[in-house]
Amino acid sequence: MAATEALPDPNLSAAIPTSSTIRTQIQPSHMPSNISYDIFLIIAYLCWDRENNNQDSRFPITASHVCRTWRRYALDTGAFWTSLEFRQTNPHLAIMKYEIWLERAKDSPLDIFIGPQPFKGASVKHAKSIMRLIMPHVGHWRSFHVEHVPKKIVRLIFDRLRDVSAPRLETLKVFGERLARAFRPLSATRLKLAPFIHGEASGLKELVLEGFPYGYFLNRFPKLQVLHLTHPDFATAGAAENVKSVHHVLASLPSLRALRIDFASRIFNSPFLHGLLEASTPRISHSSLTELSIALPKVDEDMVLGSFALPKLRYFLIRRPAEATLSLSLLAPLSKYRPFPNLISLCIGTRIPYVRFSGPPEDPVKLAHLEGALAGLPQLKALTFDCVGFGGNRWLLCLTTTCPQLQWLTFIECGGCTLEPLRTIVERRRTKPGFDSLVRLVIQQWPGLEGMTIDEGSDRWLKQSLIYEVTTPVHPDQRNDYLRVVEGVEPSRD
Repeated sequence: MAATEALPDPNLSAAIPTSSTIRTQIQPSHMPSNISYDIFLIIAYLCWDRENNNQDSRFPITASHVCRTWRRYALDTGAFWTSLEFRQTNPHLAIMKYEIWLERAKDSPLDIFIGPQPFKGASVKHAKSIMRLIMPHVGHWRSFHVEHVPKKIVRLIFDRLRDVSAPRLETLKVFGERLARAFRPLSATRLKLAPFIHGEASGLKELVLEGFPYGYFLNRFPKLQVLHLTHPDFATAGAAENVKSVHHVLASLPSLRALRIDFASRIFNSPFLHGLLEASTPRISHSSLTELSIALPKVDEDMVLGSFALPKLRYFLIRRPAEATLSLSLLAPLSKYRPFPNLISLCIGTRIPYVRFSGPPEDPVKLAHLEGALAGLPQLKALTFDCVGFGGNRWLLCLTTTCPQLQWLTFIECGGCTLEPLRTIVERRRTKPGFDSLVRLVIQQWPGLEGMTIDEGSDRWLKQSLIYEVTTPVHPDQRNDYLRVVEGVEPSRD
């Protein structure tokens, strides 16, 4: 084979990242057209990190140095040269490099990242240089990510985007400038971004905004599917105003599949603020939302979540990779309205590990709604109680007649009950027609502190009947919960 042999088909280069393309290229045939290129594709798929998250992202350059044939393959593969990242204090060398990369990328979609590093010195000069390089290629942008740059640079960047079109743009992420002061990590701004106001970006599917007003985007891009909004104003707006704001988001974006609302605060979210939800809270339905994350002051959060009817919602998340814990206050609206019929996993409780001190508090008024709430969750496969005081065994027995698909049951630092109702649940579900048997039962609690009472007989029986373990509590990031283990859900750390 000649060392300078061209690619069998130049159109293949843009599709290398997908496994289906690799499988297509290595389909057995009577007369393989280019074995060396098939090998190149397989190694590229195994080694190339499109997101440039680690040293493996150097694969295109390394591959181009293997031999003349591989160099030709690498240079002709436009998708290798599409990730432009400006993280350098002086971006001059990066700009020179990316001029060559843009030629090699040809018509492949581009992923552009602009970080804060170039703007610590000659900030405006560097911003103008970067924009001069990338703006002629705006029609090829697939993602555009601006992270923690000064406000004046954000204004410069987005002023240049007002009159252009980005027909291939799918993802836009803009993170506000960070402050050095403790407990004030995000600098909110009234700067209103209005990209493509005189152009088009009709393919935009994902928007992440941190610290910027978002009203323009709701009106301009009604086909958004993923939306993450982070702003300190959510912390002080009040429950009624936050309900109104979230309802406006849902009403404006009928195709939305994933929504995250975050008030950008690390201040302790006290469970003592839990209360009964107001009956007058307006309600809203949304037919396509499947993933929801709401991080607001506790009263606001309960009122927002209690106002939803989301027939396709599958789970609730929080800002770190863990499932959100819904407060016991939400059991009443879940029982009355049954708003989440397709929920597959639910964690409910008080969030705060009282058991380390005197045991979790008992709340029979709210637990009285548990059976009705669970009756409205026919698709639920995993249920977690987080720091719940049951005050007896009667509340848990409703799991013998509700949640027919339930397979995972977890108790984290709970108290006020024994293993007796859990054994009853396992036994009855095994023989009940149309009900799945419990597969896994996990109890996490601190030895020697007040928690669930574990008797030797029931403990032995459960160990022989299903996957059962009693362990000490672990950090939410390390929990092997249902969403992570079975569904493969790893929420964004944006």
